[in-house]
Amino acid sequence: MKRRMLPVLLCSLLLLGGCWDEAQYKDITIVPVMGLTNGDKAGEVKALFSFPTFDEDTITYAQSEGTGISTRAAREAAAHHTMEALDVSHLEVLLISSEMAKKNLYPELDMFFRTPRNRITSYIAIVEGDLEQYFNPSGDLKSEVANYYPELMRTAELYSYMTVGTMENAVKLLYEDSMDLDLPYLIIDDNGIPTLDGVALFSSKKFTGRILKKQDAVLTSVLKNKLGKYTRLSFEWKERNSPMTMEIINVRRKVKIAGDQVKMSFNIDVSIDEFPQNHMYRKQNRNEAEEFLSAELKKGFEKIIATTQEAKSDILGVGRKVHAFHPKLWNKGDWQETYSTLSIEVDVKVNMKRTNILD
Repeated sequence: MKRRMLPVLLCSLLLLGGCWDEAQYKDITIVPVMGLTNGDKAGEVKALFSFPTFDEDTITYAQSEGTGISTRAAREAAAHHTMEALDVSHLEVLLISSEMAKKNLYPELDMFFRTPRNRITSYIAIVEGDLEQYFNPSGDLKSEVANYYPELMRTAELYSYMTVGTMENAVKLLYEDSMDLDLPYLIIDDNGIPTLDGVALFSSKKFTGRILKKQDAVLTSVLKNKLGKYTRLSFEWKERNSPMTMEIINVRRKVKIAGDQVKMSFNIDVSIDEFPQNHMYRKQNRNEAEEFLSAELKKGFEKIIATTQEAKSDILGVGRKVHAFHPKLWNKGDWQETYSTLSIEVDVKVNMKRTNILD
């Protein structure tokens, strides 16, 4: 009898399969791009959503918005204007207005970490001005915003325009005392097109209002030694009125701390991608070019460090080493205040490894 019951029990187990958080696609609308800004009333959150809709064989894109006391409440309000529930489990990009980012950013992000199936590897960026213009730009994007922003963020990551792009890493840094957050910063250009303008500097959990422009953003990736697949920088060879473009191959960074003195040294291998003057096979020309690039990078690094100290934003992670090995300096007081007073010296050595085919 027991043997006869065994096949029945095994078949019954197949009927018990399922997911506790299952959501049918016919009941939800997948949202790839979402935006958050302050509502009209104090403490209110306004959320905007861009999502695809399907009509037989045609895909169109729609938008919805809602306001509430929290991100989740704003999403629920926006869902009242759609045919299905708005689902952010496949969110690709979250845009946050610069004004909202000037207060503690985490409460607006809390919702995304409460549902296990939510994607916390979504890109996150700060935008300048009215958030609605990023969902309805006046310029010709040649694409829907639901497609445009994910591709824009992936390109920024690929070309080292940002070092912190995902929601997960952003929240980790928001709660870290020894390093501050920087996020991609978008503006609307003269043609009405949303474009990456640099990175926004945070101090503790708040946006400082200071940004590093695009070239400085790439230099910041080098300073942090967190490079994308391509890291290119261009300079003007002033003595000969000629452009020089190099690609970073490798960065070796060392940080030494003595008292309140910090010395950062960089040994950087590069490839020359553009230089009409050529003749890099000559040792004198190579040495001259290496010295020129070393000086330009040092000047750029010093400018970035000065800006971060003025903003009290340790995006370089100096505090991590101080926290681990220099308790006397760490216990001096609030780290952001201490970082702004440090004496930071930079030394840069560029090594030209490749000059490319003409040489």
